[in-house]
Amino acid sequence: MKWGIAVFEILVGILLFVLLLVVCSVLVSEYLFKMIIYRQKKSSCQKDIDAVASWYRHYPIAKTGRLWLENMPYINVYIKSFDGLRLYGALLENEKFSDKIIICVHGFTGSGKKDFASLARTYYLNGYNVLLVDNRAHGQSEGKYVGFGVLDRLDLRNWVKYTVNRFGSNIKIFLHGISMGGATVLMASSIMPKNVRGIIADCGFTSVDEIFEYVLKRDYHLPRFPIIYLTNIMSKIRAGYGYKDVNTAAEIAKSDIPVLFIHGENDEFVPLWMTMKNYSYCKAYKELYIVKDSEHAESHYIDKKGYERRILTFIEKISK
Repeated sequence: MKWGIAVFEILVGILLFVLLLVVCSVLVSEYLFKMIIYRQKKSSCQKDIDAVASWYRHYPIAKTGRLWLENMPYINVYIKSFDGLRLYGALLENEKFSDKIIICVHGFTGSGKKDFASLARTYYLNGYNVLLVDNRAHGQSEGKYVGFGVLDRLDLRNWVKYTVNRFGSNIKIFLHGISMGGATVLMASSIMPKNVRGIIADCGFTSVDEIFEYVLKRDYHLPRFPIIYLTNIMSKIRAGYGYKDVNTAAEIAKSDIPVLFIHGENDEFVPLWMTMKNYSYCKAYKELYIVKDSEHAESHYIDKKGYERRILTFIEKISK
């Protein structure tokens, strides 16, 4: 009798422990989902430079770019996403007629005008039209859930269509993305029309699944299962996409668009091996530019002259 009671108590204890684990896993998953997938608000002190991990080191350069952009007569542009959201972009039409335009895609929690102000100045002064887009759930675009490139790639296709309609069928389009934007332009590479002549991908990740697993281990010291599994289900139900719906590296393998891959040597947010993996899958013409002593998304600030020389040379080379 006592043995039976003891077994019963052990089974109840195991059941309660398992139940506690399930509840804790669901709560942690819900917390992470809200932290990552829900639209985020940035503190005002980072308003001028969101894409850079060590933003405070480069604030003066970023502020100069932002002030320049604010004084430029850019055009506010709005289009509809594939699922009906109102998306925003800032268009800089060059005073000199140009048959080229750069579409710039920002990183997580950033916006086009924040993350690309300095580079927009570089492109514009070198004769290019520039379109700075705000991804869904960022900046002035609508959206409750971040697309992490999976949904943004389809939005980007709409931006390309808008560009062709505005500038004509002979317009040459180049995509430049940083961090999440870098992954977005690579994910979109397989569904782009012939007008897209080249892609610049700065520190883009390999897939949503792999970057989430990496961040989960690095920041929270948690195993993949069951957190990734649960947040993936939440994402499918609420945001409309799963973490494995689109694989960055696999999409690159399908594309013939030339790519310039850029990554910071000391990037701990999106590790360098992810760009190396993306690079290895690329079958088209490709170049690789690793910036020494650069952390996440700060390559342009660490080696400003070298960075600008590489992107401009790459564009001119593949434009011929």
